[in-house]
Amino acid sequence: MNNWTRKDFLKASLVGGGAALVAGSSRLHAQAPAAARSGSANGGIRVGVVGLNQQGNGHMMNYVPNGRGKVAGAILAAVCDCDSAVLAKRKGEAEKTGNIKVAGYTDYRKMLEDKNVDAVVIATPNHQHSLMAIWALQAGKDVYVEKPLSHNVWEGRQVVEASKKYSKNIIFAGTQNRSSEDIAEAIAYVRSGKLGKIKYARGLCYKQRDSIGKTTGDQKVPESINYDLWTGPADMVQPHRNSPKYGPVHYDWHWFWNYGGGDITNQGIHQMDVARWFLGEKGLPPSVMSFGGRFGYLDDAETPNTLVSVFNYAAAPLIFEVRGLPQKTGMRAMDALRGTRVGVIVQCENGYVTISEAGTCNIFDNDNKRLSQLNKNTLGAHRPNFVKAMNARKVTIGDVTECHYSSALCHLGNVSYLVGAEKTNAALAEAIKANEVTKETFGRVLEHLKANDVNTGTTKTVVGPLLAIDAKTETFVGSDKTIVAAANKSALLKREGRGAFKIPVMQSGAVARS
Repeated sequence: MNNWTRKDFLKASLVGGGAALVAGSSRLHAQAPAAARSGSANGGIRVGVVGLNQQGNGHMMNYVPNGRGKVAGAILAAVCDCDSAVLAKRKGEAEKTGNIKVAGYTDYRKMLEDKNVDAVVIATPNHQHSLMAIWALQAGKDVYVEKPLSHNVWEGRQVVEASKKYSKNIIFAGTQNRSSEDIAEAIAYVRSGKLGKIKYARGLCYKQRDSIGKTTGDQKVPESINYDLWTGPADMVQPHRNSPKYGPVHYDWHWFWNYGGGDITNQGIHQMDVARWFLGEKGLPPSVMSFGGRFGYLDDAETPNTLVSVFNYAAAPLIFEVRGLPQKTGMRAMDALRGTRVGVIVQCENGYVTISEAGTCNIFDNDNKRLSQLNKNTLGAHRPNFVKAMNARKVTIGDVTECHYSSALCHLGNVSYLVGAEKTNAALAEAIKANEVTKETFGRVLEHLKANDVNTGTTKTVVGPLLAIDAKTETFVGSDKTIVAAANKSALLKREGRGAFKIPVMQSGAVARS
């Protein structure tokens, strides 16, 4: 989407507009599966990392001798970034730290042709994850793909199907909470029945997000960036952002629909995954409804800085909250709910569990008496678990299908928001008054906005429709044909890519069940 407002999005979805896509190659020349290759001279798995500016830098150093958090059994063989300045910097850091030689690539496809690379770590912006994962599997590489798995639901499904087709290769998802022994123990405690049935699971992402500023038009792409490669399967548009910290391309893509999905997708995928894990739900919910907006400032960004999404699972509802504004105007500190700012709260009949961003857990009764504290804090085991999975040729943690469903929840919540309409807060309060959990959530949101000098009496909130979901086809259904059609035409539900960056189609009909 070309820096669209919600109204632009809805109008275009209904008329079915958009530029035609040019067909390109979607199949890379395959190598032997990683399991069949010998690895480096010292027996380690040879890893290539793509996307080096944020998470990728940490990944890179995990495989460098003397690097931070060095992972045993694997060594860095190659790095790739379409920003030549970032590539040169990170390549130099890796070689200096580890006293090794590392191949450098600006084009990911060239790195996949490198026979000295056994496995790839994908740490690029979200819109590249699915395509790069599929290409890597086709090229015979093992894969670690960062969260979220996808930019949209459909392409995530293609990755799942590719993992089945190219099953000799390992694909491991970066939902690191799955390596938390504390969370697994807390889930076992809840499932023992000691706290009674789950009433709801609530994910929280209360993270300070300042304005990214306001530009007057398209911004120039730095000469060091190959923008065609950076854009990949997304729509080709000039950047319309230029924050002092990140410039016109890097990081702030999170807040534009063409590439990201706001903090529900950026951070929330972790907490969404934990909440769904507690509920024991293996797929998509019957319905979703979202409300929110971008409050407190006007800037170039498109995604909401305040969002509530309600997923009506059979086991219990899953409610997700995003807040980007602080406790009150002029402060930096963020709100907290039951001591949690970024994390999950699982409310049961006889008590509740809080799960921190670090994956540690506290179990309480309903009088707030702590019954148990779990703080082994094993999230750092996730990347070593990838190496273990490659050696064992089996994934038991970091399952790509689980990551697909949790990523899809983020996209579905955003789609409800995008096809919504602005309403007064009084009208929203009336519409949700019968649902106690949603009503309580909205009440806290209003108080939060008032503390940030938002006039909740005159400022309108975007209220998304309650969208019914067909879990078999992973599409929206319902009697309101106009809204359902718009939702199903959303690029966050399905986008096929562009030109040479088309998403390979692995499965196009109803969801194939394992």
